[in-house]
Amino acid sequence: MIDVPPIGADERRVRRSKVTDVTPAGAGTYSFQSRLTDRAWHGDFGGQSEMIIHDIIVTGRLEGSALTIKELTVTPVVLPYAQCPGVEQACDQLVGQALRDGWRAAVLSNLGGSRSCTHVTTLMLGLAEVTTQVIFLQMNEQVAYTPTSRRDGSWMTMGLTVAPGLVDLCHALIRDGAVLGPVLTCSKSVNKSVDNPAAEH
Repeated sequence: MIDVPPIGADERRVRRSKVTDVTPAGAGTYSFQSRLTDRAWHGDFGGQSEMIIHDIIVTGRLEGSALTIKELTVTPVVLPYAQCPGVEQACDQLVGQALRDGWRAAVLSNLGGSRSCTHVTTLMLGLAEVTTQVIFLQMNEQVAYTPTSRRDGSWMTMGLTVAPGLVDLCHALIRDGAVLGPVLTCSKSVNKSVDNPAAEH
């Protein structure tokens, strides 16, 4: 892991951190918590050396293969203005929206511009990343995540079972690359054997 540089004695710095946790919560159900915090050091804060500018928590529950939002709560821990918490009602309109079906467009439609707070909108758009976390949890429920499983192809074989759309999703997962090429070749060979068992004799 990369160590965060220490704050110097008089060093002015602003740091944004965003952390999202996803937890299985029953068959086809997941709970999540995403938190965004903006913190500053050694500025002119009226006598303080450190200041939290924004601290916002979003929690919720997802269900089904499309990862539909069933519960969504925005908790403003620290905000600079009294008007800021007013965006919570706009977020309620996202309940019923699926992360895997037009999530970005729905967030921008309901929370774009003055309808929301840019920090809440950032958190909501970032929930799209939860789909990747869920895929990992689903894969790891069936196959251990180890150097061996990644090397022998069993990890990505399960990955393509859970999420076929992983093919060509990024540079490492191109269909004819070192990671997926052998997996896809093996899969084609198995399918041919199943479709034409006589070919084996």
